[in-house]
Amino acid sequence: MTPTAAQQFLRDWVRPRAAALDQDVGALREALAELGRRGLLGLRVPVEYGGLGYSPLDFQRFQEASARASGALAFLESQHQSACSLLARCSNEALRVRLLPPLARGKQSSAIAFSHLRRKGPPLVSAIPVPGGYRLDGRLPWVTGWGLFSHCVTAAPLADDRVLFAVHPLADSETMKASPPLELAAMAVTQTVTVEVRGFFIPDADVLDVHAATWIQENDRVAIALQSPLALGCAQAGIDVLREEAEKRGHDGMRAAAERLERELAACREDAYRAMEENGDLGRGLKARSEAIELAGRATHAAVIAAAGAGNLMSHPAQRVYREALAFSVLALSPPIQEATLRKLSNG
Repeated sequence: MTPTAAQQFLRDWVRPRAAALDQDVGALREALAELGRRGLLGLRVPVEYGGLGYSPLDFQRFQEASARASGALAFLESQHQSACSLLARCSNEALRVRLLPPLARGKQSSAIAFSHLRRKGPPLVSAIPVPGGYRLDGRLPWVTGWGLFSHCVTAAPLADDRVLFAVHPLADSETMKASPPLELAAMAVTQTVTVEVRGFFIPDADVLDVHAATWIQENDRVAIALQSPLALGCAQAGIDVLREEAEKRGHDGMRAAAERLERELAACREDAYRAMEENGDLGRGLKARSEAIELAGRATHAAVIAAAGAGNLMSHPAQRVYREALAFSVLALSPPIQEATLRKLSNG
């Protein structure tokens, strides 16, 4: 599917279902399957492995359009796309050949579990070598897609502080137990859980790589601006709702507010995409990401204000996009991004 056709699908098929996707696990499961049927779960999978092999720019534009259409689906599919990217870049060629084609077609799907690497102190989960592979013990505090994804790419520190990355089934077993879905204020439908592993075996064949202890810091530095499209798409969704309210009420003040926010978004988008293209500039990346987060918050808050009392209803689009802005503001929130965003929010 071409990038243009993919964006049309998001606009024409996904966006009208956004309310259901925010509340109904079955609807979210069907939408994920529909992405797979259209090849849209393989955007970051090279063509030789059955994917679409989108360029970085086309992928970023898809992510922005995805968040504009449905925050819950965008959040879910972005986890899968990240897993595919890790697999596509891993050193295990046999694993790439075995898993990337079904992941690209949606025959299989994958969560990711490595945010715990950002946590200071003793590791929450550890890996130790055993005959034929590794054994995992501990707790994965944030795993999205339980019951929706078939697999998970998980990171676990070794005794020497290097980090094992491996893929494994994501299902209840004697050695893997999930909590009930966490009571999230936004996107609870994505079935985010905490997973306990005790003596969980990873065969050598399912190991992607063993990375340096500093992997998460290096990855966060490179990816500072790369989550910006989700916040930008959320900001656009807020403006969409604001425009809808303006037309419904015939309110010139709301139309003017939407125009001002649209101009801000255009400038923010230009800065963010330039930062993603030239991501060696740390300061530029932090500025772009923090501005995208702050603008998503303001644009969706404006949608709530325009909707008035109805904006406090769970069923109203303004309430949905407002909560989505909350979720995207903390997604992959490394300490530098957190600091830059707090500075933006407190200084204007």
